Amino acid sequence: MRDPGKMHALLVTADSSLTAMLVNAFTELGVEAHARLEVDGVADQLNRAKYEGVVVDFDTVSNARTVLASVRESRSNKNAVVFAVATQANHTEQALEERAHFLLRRPIEINAIRQTLGAAYDSMLGERRSRFRFTVSLSVLLTPLTSGTAIECSTLNVSSNGMAVVTPIGFKLAETLDIGLFLPDGFSVQATGIVIWDDKHGKSGLNFQCKTPEMRHKLDFWLDSVFATSVQGKGNGGKPLA
Repeated sequence: MRDPGKMHALLVTADSSLTAMLVNAFTELGVEAHARLEVDGVADQLNRAKYEGVVVDFDTVSNARTVLASVRESRSNKNAVVFAVATQANHTEQALEERAHFLLRRPIEINAIRQTLGAAYDSMLGERRSRFRFTVSLSVLLTPLTSGTAIECSTLNVSSNGMAVVTPIGFKLAETLDIGLFLPDGFSVQATGIVIWDDKHGKSGLNFQCKTPEMRHKLDFWLDSVFATSVQGKGNGGKPLA
């Protein structure tokens, strides 16, 4: 079962020894690695689950280039950090054409894997941060532009540009709202939002844009601090492996 609190990597290789080294190195970084020996169904798997990193072994996977194309075509994984294992020159060229970020060549030692993953860690973490949604109950005032009446609500979760809220009334899809979100330090983030879902049972989802750069900075600073705390204590605490 996937641990939602961790980053995830998909390993597409038929080399069991390479799989073992990759799993160990990813685990040391606090990343949960998922090995897949069969290429068939990779595209479906990429559409079902989110991965911050994808490793494709050109040396043992006959249609590795197709796998990388599937990563780029995947809505949820198109920004994943891609590692290609490509020893032959033509495979290296193909991997670069498919925009692989990191290359490994056989013979591969565990220290080389650690060094490569350590260099890629910040990029993987940045990809996860861009999707970070913090489960928290904060006070928020929602004012529909149609009525101008402020409604006291609370958040279920908050991200850089969205939130789920508990509300005493339902909202219409695409309804525009003024938002006043109160951070734990009392700072009020003012934003304009739009309703993207409403379950008709007191819960709604909003996308929003902060009204000033200062408010955007304040919200992102708070989310960054919460995110940093959430990843500490996992693996090596986010420090690149030596």
